[in-house]
Amino acid sequence: MMRGILTFFTLTSVIFFPWPFAATFAVVLAFTEPLIPLAVGIFADTLYYTPHTNTLPLFTLYGAAMTGIAFIVRSRLRASIMRG
Repeated sequence: MMRGILTFFTLTSVIFFPWPFAATFAVVLAFTEPLIPLAVGIFADTLYYTPHTNTLPLFTLYGAAMTGIAFIVRSRLRASIMRG
């Protein structure tokens, strides 16, 4: 239930707040839900798309990179490789 509420707040932060706040919120939430940065990137690219300005969906690419990093960190923590 709490993860769903945090996901909703992250997606609405893309609309109401500047992108650095939304990106920080997505990165923090990525450690509990790794696919959130990708979803936020796709949502931001869809929401702020303007034709003929940029050929690459940068927010989606950054979200995919952060999702990959979050999956790697989570797998290492579950395997107890990164613990001190």
